[in-house]
Amino acid sequence: MFEVLDSVFTEIVIAIALGAGGILVGYFRKISNTQKDLCLKVSELQKALIILSSALDRQSNRLHDDADSDLEDLVSKVISDNE
Repeated sequence: MFEVLDSVFTEIVIAIALGAGGILVGYFRKISNTQKDLCLKVSELQKALIILSSALDRQSNRLHDDADSDLEDLVSKVISDNE
């Protein structure tokens, strides 16, 4: 009788350990996917910021002949300094 309980207890402990391992692997996989997604979104936002600053720079240079702003260069410098 004691051998049966010992066998069942061993199987339960193994099942708990495998379940906990699966939960940990799932958690770290989710964290990794979240980090990749955030990096991708930051990269897309940086590109959008450069595009919008270029458009604003061109528009302001068209409207004001004497203005010579370099917003695109400024934004690129700020983004590269933060990396």
